[in-house]
Parts: sequence; C-alpha cells; structure tokens
Amino acid sequence: MLNCATPATSKPPLAPSPQPTVGVLLKTFPKLSETFILNELLELERQGVHLHIFSLRSPAKGITHPAVAQLRAPVTYLPSLLPEPEAEAESQLLNAGLYWFRQGPSDYLKMLQFYMARTETRRLNELLQAGYLAQLLQHCCISHLHVHFANIPAATAELATQLYPVPYSITAHAKDIYLSEPAALNRRIARAEFVLTCTDYNRRYLQSIADHHTPIHLAYHGLDLTRFSPLAELTPEKPPALPASTPLLLSVGRFCEKKGFTYLLDACAELKQRNIAFHCAIVGYGPLQAAIEQQIADLGLTAQVTLLGQLTQDRLVQVYQQADIFVLPCQVTEEGDRDGIPNVLLEAMAMTVPVISTQISGIVELIKSNCNGRLVPQKDASALAQEMAALIEQPDLRERLGQRGQRTVQQRFALENNVAQVKRLLLQSIEKHTANTVLAA
Repeated sequence: MLNCATPATSKPPLAPSPQPTVGVLLKTFPKLSETFILNELLELERQGVHLHIFSLRSPAKGITHPAVAQLRAPVTYLPSLLPEPEAEAESQLLNAGLYWFRQGPSDYLKMLQFYMARTETRRLNELLQAGYLAQLLQHCCISHLHVHFANIPAATAELATQLYPVPYSITAHAKDIYLSEPAALNRRIARAEFVLTCTDYNRRYLQSIADHHTPIHLAYHGLDLTRFSPLAELTPEKPPALPASTPLLLSVGRFCEKKGFTYLLDACAELKQRNIAFHCAIVGYGPLQAAIEQQIADLGLTAQVTLLGQLTQDRLVQVYQQADIFVLPCQVTEEGDRDGIPNVLLEAMAMTVPVISTQISGIVELIKSNCNGRLVPQKDASALAQEMAALIEQPDLRERLGQRGQRTVQQRFALENNVAQVKRLLLQSIEKHTANTVLAA
C-alpha cells in the first residue's frame, strides 16, 4: 500500500500537521543550477508553510548545496521509466494506473482520452507518473500542488489532478515558456488556479497567448541578503586561488547557448589584443564545456581565463568577494530559448559587484544602464569588450555602479518579501477550496 513513508522518500516525513500541506512538484530536486527554488522552499518553511516535495527524477551524483540539509520537508522521488525502465519502477507505475482505473473507470478513461488528444509529444512516462503522483497527493493529504516549470512538471500535474482533483498552480520560468507549444502552455495554465512568473516580460507573453481567466502574477525571485553580503563568511574553506594583481572579471552560469559565453570569450580576446590587463573566471558546467575549453585554447586565452567548474553557493560567495566586475552576455537562441532575470545577476549586485549584461527579456527590469549596471546589445562582442574595458579602467565607476546595484536588490528582491507573496497566494487557494468543499458537503 502506497503511503507517505514509501521507500521512494529520501527524508523521513514530518509528524502529521494540523495545518494544510502544500505539495511542490519539480522535474529534478535538488539541482545545483536551481538554487532559487531551494531558497524559496526554505523561506516558505521559515514563514510557516508545511511542504512536501515531489521530484520526477532523482538528481545526478555530484555536489549539492549545504542548504539542502536545512529543508525540513520530506522529498519523495517518483518511480520513472527514465533513463532506462526497471522492473520495479514499471510495476509501481502500472499498479498506480490500475488503482485509479478500479477507483473510477470512467474518470480514468476520460483522463486517458484527454492525454491522447493533446497536441504536444506524448510521453508514456508522463502518463504513468501522473497516476503515481495522484496516489501520492491522495495519501499524503496534499491540499494544494505548486509546480515549478510549465513544461513536463506542469503537464504531469495536469493529468494527475484529473485523477485526484487537488488545485494546482505553476511557476513558469524561461526555457519552459519559450520552448513550449503556445497551445499546450495555454491549456496547462487554463487549468491552474494561478500562475507565477519571474519577470514582467514573461507575464506579458503569457497574457498574450492566454484565452482564459487564470490570474498570472509577477513574482520576482528573491535573494537571501544575509548570505549574499560582501562581508559574509559562510565556509572555512579557502577561496579558489585567482590572480589578485589584475582586475577580475567573473561570469557564472550553465554552459549552454543562451548564456552567451562565446561572446564573453571573444570580448576577452579583444581586451588581450588591446593589452588591457585582466583575468576572467567562469563558474559553471553543462553541455558546451568542451566547446568553451576549445574556444579558450583557440583564442590563446589559457593564461587569462580560468574555468572553476561547479561551486556551492558558499564557495561562490567567496568568488564574488574577489571579483571586480560581473559579466553575463545572455542571448535569445534561434530556438527562442532565453533567460528571465538570471539569479546570478542579483547575487553579484547584492555583493556590490558591478554588472554588465544584455538588453533582452527581463534583464532590463533589473538593470538600468549607467545607473546600476551596464547593458549592451546581445551577440555583440565588441560592445561587450568596450564596456568591460571602461569598468576595468574606472574603479570609481565600478564602485558607484556596485553600490547602486546593491540598493536595487535590497529594495526590490529581498527573499522574505517576495516569498510572502507566494505564501499568500498558496493559502488563498487552499482557503477557497476548503470553503467550497464545506459548502458542497
């Protein structure tokens, strides 16, 4: 019999709580590149929200942020046919579907017809995991399900909540918005209680494709300002060894096309040609690792550029404390993928590091050029090099932009304030549906 203490749960469940439990569904948890989600979960718990985390995939082996251990909520990993099906997972998933068919054949067939009629690519794993998730929602007494990412997690929740009708909401981020079919995205949103998204640029786009009345709210990611402080001492480990005699340029991000690292390296090559002293450190990992390493070698930048790999937040703070300038030349890819407001820009600004980025999507909501940072056109290495050179050569300007950037984050992106909005919307949904249930009874 499935229960909340199933072996798929990595942490023991908390004692039953008299307060409602909010389920949180993610594709993979924890994930090093999604610390903004971890920070939100921790702050929701600090504000008294009772959580249960559901993850469609188990995380790859590797380093994790120490803050994961602070999370009190149980984390349940759903059985999956991916990356390769195993007999036990197949059995668990099929039994879940059979359970719902026996509970109500007509309801299950109605959900199956809905699944078959969807226009996007159908995934058997998605269908089977939806049945298992619905069982978890029922047995764990979940009052509301909040889904991060409007692609696979939202599609799974859309099916699961047809079997066990708990209200759900979505936080839509970036890739999940712009690489999803608009019709599918619109349908998932239409079934949600409400939608959050991290930039007004995203909100306007979602409103433009909507033919429903689901509320779509702007909810900026918040930042823990006690952690990202120029004076923070979070770890006894020695900071990464980086040259201290030349201005240090820093960039942080997943090694994928939308981050624009190729343009950063081309700009670094221009600085070298102009005999401007600098060193560039890049923190990250991802599918373009080999290509980035090759470009560094081809441009003769092995002495000027250091790849630091994956770092925890505590170690990353140490690198911010050494940095003189932060650069992230984001771009919109040919497929339409793009960033919203990269959290690393908030982090650098909170650390008083002056930032240079590009004039795309939600970044212009954070950075006002020549006020609290510098913006350049996307995919323009020469313009990027010009701004990098200007900040390298003007320490007073760096200090002024850094101080203004920090004030921007303190005033508009404090974690406590921004998560309070999320909490309010979650509790309003629970209260609404509790009242409707009482009236129906």
